[in-house]
Amino acid sequence: MSGAQHGGRRAIGSPPPTLKNGATMSMHPPASGPSRRSFLRLSALGLGAAALGTTLAGCASGSSAGSRKTVGSSLDEIAALAKKEGKVQLIALPDTWANYKGQLEKFRAKYGIETPVASPDASSAEEVKAVKTLLGQSSQPDSIDIGYSFTKAATEQGLIEAYRPSNFDRVPDNLKDPNGLWVGAYYGVVSIGVNTKAAPRPASFEDLKRPEYKGKVALPGDPRTGATSLATVFAAALAYGGSADDITPGIEYFADLAKRGNLVNISKTSSALASGQAAVVFDWNYNFTGMSAELKRTGVDLEFFVPAEGVFGTYYVQPVTKASPQPNAARLWVDWLTSDEGAEQYALGGAVPARFTELAQAGKLSKEAMANLPDPEILRKVTFPTVDQGTKASQLVTDTWAAKVRA
Repeated sequence: MSGAQHGGRRAIGSPPPTLKNGATMSMHPPASGPSRRSFLRLSALGLGAAALGTTLAGCASGSSAGSRKTVGSSLDEIAALAKKEGKVQLIALPDTWANYKGQLEKFRAKYGIETPVASPDASSAEEVKAVKTLLGQSSQPDSIDIGYSFTKAATEQGLIEAYRPSNFDRVPDNLKDPNGLWVGAYYGVVSIGVNTKAAPRPASFEDLKRPEYKGKVALPGDPRTGATSLATVFAAALAYGGSADDITPGIEYFADLAKRGNLVNISKTSSALASGQAAVVFDWNYNFTGMSAELKRTGVDLEFFVPAEGVFGTYYVQPVTKASPQPNAARLWVDWLTSDEGAEQYALGGAVPARFTELAQAGKLSKEAMANLPDPEILRKVTFPTVDQGTKASQLVTDTWAAKVRA
């Protein structure tokens, strides 16, 4: 389950990118809103835990395993060769998602390397499909940005190869593959956003049961098909004595909200808050950061916070693709995302850098960046699920939601 936004990065039901063997992926301008991944394909949650049995060398000199192109043996060599390659081909990076606009601009400014982005609103499932479809072609993405639950599919299909960026040892163990097949550069935590013109600011999950929230509370979609919504059920479960292994209390919580008439159905967080369709919506913290300016222009007074009793998060991983057309630029991009500079850009967009604890303690994140992130004390409580836990939770929701939650 990944941080999604309003469509896997695109809404479920919208057409996927046209990808045909031999065809070049079309390049689209960046998305204007945080519509990227609210509804990730939950089929990935059925993939199971990643079976990573092959140890591959990262940053090896000579040839990349699949591409047979020279890959630098140090970061300096990689950077020099990447500049000769001239570009890094990316996919599914909307401007407002985790401040990828800032990431792309700063990367280009530092290295002079172009960063074309194909299908900004594509889902993680569509990214994996794009690599598989375009593998070995000049239009193949060099690196992808996928929800952690998609790592098994990418690995088993032979679509990614190992690279340990220079900060690999500083990335927490639960946010990286021990064999270097991927690192997770950032994560988000489930948050409650409220239009304070339409409803009082709640202090907790429990507050949302009160009569003043009748017809005003929403998940960002259906948890049977939406990763963000499923994550919210996880968070509610933690708040009511459940765990990543048992989300039954979370299902019961939303069943209760629905019975009280407080729960309503929406398709997109920002439009629901702007239109008055809902006054309180759950979503990732960085999504609220990304949509704040847009909502302010529409007259919404947005406040959002992480409920302390249910701190639940998931992360995105950034692997190098197998035999990527620009193997050095791909590696340089991943190195950038896990660098101090990349962490700063993520934080400016509200995404929590994987190296947050280290960088915050060392005072390496700006005051502006820190102001966009949840309280460090809250982040110390975060629970990350395993792929197996996500699979089990998804199945339980699929089996029971319709009967129990009737909003």
